[in-house]
Order: sequence, then structure tokens, then C-alpha cells
Amino acid sequence: MRFDGGSRLLACGRALALTLAVLAAPGCLVVSLHPSYDADSLRWDPALLGVWQNAEDRASLQIERADWKSYRIKYVYPIETGELTGYLTAVGDDLFLDVMPARGDDRGSFLVPVHALLRVRLTDDRLDLTPLSYDWFFDHARYGRKIPGLDVTLDQKENALIVSPTSALRNWVRGQVATGPMFGAPAAFVRKQAEEIR
Repeated sequence: MRFDGGSRLLACGRALALTLAVLAAPGCLVVSLHPSYDADSLRWDPALLGVWQNAEDRASLQIERADWKSYRIKYVYPIETGELTGYLTAVGDDLFLDVMPARGDDRGSFLVPVHALLRVRLTDDRLDLTPLSYDWFFDHARYGRKIPGLDVTLDQKENALIVSPTSALRNWVRGQVATGPMFGAPAAFVRKQAEEIR
């Protein structure tokens, strides 16, 4: 999983694009067994709806309203396309999008839906999504460094798997500095205008 010199695959550095491909991509993800939201923290923002483009990664998102304060997210990335379900949740003063496999899809008995957490910054027609840092979580899990308040392990694909319950995950996120190393690089998406979509 490492190049010479100790740096991780560049695809891990582009963690957001891989997070959008949360269940199809092998390795390089930070996911949780439990959601980061609870009933009291769910939010709904119609400003998230629309088509968003990230020219640098040649990725796009189509965010639509779905059931029970959720969003249907259709993503297109050069190596794949897919659908996710997202829930907007408030943690302290920040908003996060908890994304998981599309609800309603039967993937069989032995597949467990996992959640990825993305910090949301929405300003006019710009959407910044910041994932948890794979490198930071990988280093802690791989070398047995405890993360106070959070239980993390690596799965067989070396994804970082958070196994803490929702309340512990929320408490941990609340205590982190937005610019801390536990967060990866943000990916900037720009809203496509109606005339651009046609």
C-alpha cells in the first residue's frame, strides 16, 4: 500500500473522490459501522440540492431530495458511478454529510452498510466537502496509537473502520479542530447552472 519513501497512494490523498465511491473502492477509506447522526441532530438544507461539478477531479454530484430528511446522491467519477444516501447532521457548530450505500438496495446478507463522514461548507454556489484523513487514521490504527474517545481498526482492505457507537463518534468529532490533521483535504464543487446541465 506504500510507495518507496513512505508516501501513500496518491488516490488516498484525493480522499473525497474515493469517499464518494465509499463502498466500491478498495482501501483508502475512513468509514464507521454506526451513523454519525441521531434523530435530534438531523438537518435539512435545500441549498444542497442540485448538480455539482469538481473540475479538478472530473467528478460530479447530483443531489436530490429523498425520504425522511435524507438526500439521494448520484456521483460520477472517472473510474465509476454510483448512488449513495446522505444525511445532514449538526455536530457542534459544523455540518456534516453522513453518506452510506443507497437505502433500499438489497446487497445481500453478508454486506454491512458503512458510513463516511464529510464536513460540509456551503457558500453560495460552492460546496466544499472534507473527509476524515485516511493517512491520519491509518497511522493510528496500523501502529496501535489509541485515539482518545474513539475505537478504530483496519479491515482486510486496510480501510480505517470506526467501531465506536454514534454518541462516541459525535463527541469525538465535536472535540476536533476543523483544521486538524484528522481531516483530509477538502474537495471543492461548483454548482452547475440549469443552462450548463442541458
